[in-house]
This record gives sequence, C-alpha cells and structure tokens, in this order.
Amino acid sequence: MGRTLGIVALMAVALAAAACAADPAPPHKLSPSESAEGLAPAAIPAELVGKTVQLTYDSGSGGTATFGGDGRTLTYVAADTGRKTTSPVAVAAVEPGVFLVTWTDDASAAVISQVQDFHTGKVSGTWSRPNGSAAPFSIETRSGSVHLID
Repeated sequence: MGRTLGIVALMAVALAAAACAADPAPPHKLSPSESAEGLAPAAIPAELVGKTVQLTYDSGSGGTATFGGDGRTLTYVAADTGRKTTSPVAVAAVEPGVFLVTWTDDASAAVISQVQDFHTGKVSGTWSRPNGSAAPFSIETRSGSVHLID
C-alpha cells in the first residue's frame, strides 16, 4: 500500500509539472516605471552640481572629481597621470552631506563606488575591475579624504 501511494504521489507531481509546462503563465508585462525606458538617469543632488572635489587616498593616489553641470555626469582627473574620464554618475544622498557616488572609468573599465562624507572629510569605497579570464573581477578598497575645492 505504501509503495502504491508513493507511485501515485510521484505520478501526481509529474502530471502537475506537465500541466504547468503545457499551459505556462502569461509573461509579466512591465509597467513604464519598471522598464528601462521608464527609468530616468540618477540626478546629482543640487548641492553637488558643478562642484569639484579633491580626492586623496591613503594609497597615495587621488585626483579631482567634477560633478557635471548637466546633473548626470562626473569627470575624474587622476592626479598622478592627468588622465581624464567623463562618465555617467549615480549619486544617492545617504544623509545630509554624505553621498554614495558611483561611476565607471572608461580606460580601465573599473566601477568605482564610494561614500563621500563632507562632514568628516573622509571617503571610502571599492574599485571593481575586470582581471582577465581566470578571475573575472578584482575588487580593491580605498579610503582617504574628500574636500570640496569649488
């Protein structure tokens, strides 16, 4: 009896699975707010638009980051090489005077995400970059200081 009950249960599961495959649920339709077309690029908070900050990392590197007047881009200039990159930026206010800033470096394909705290003058973040086929990404952390310079 137990064996028969097990076979019946197994058949019920198999039939239910076949019925789901034969009559799948309709695809989910995205609302305009869920679709890529409905998403607006993240805007730079008004207090940072057009401003330039000096970033100095404990590793000795650093540079300047200028938040675009268009409210959507950031231009980073490396202090050691003078290399300049402009890319879209996402800025989220964590609290007044503290921002999560994320952009990409077009030369190295790195994604930079950092918390810039203008109350304490501290910056900390991560750099994720492609690292060949053996290890898809390397992630490094950096900390240092951040100051508005204009």
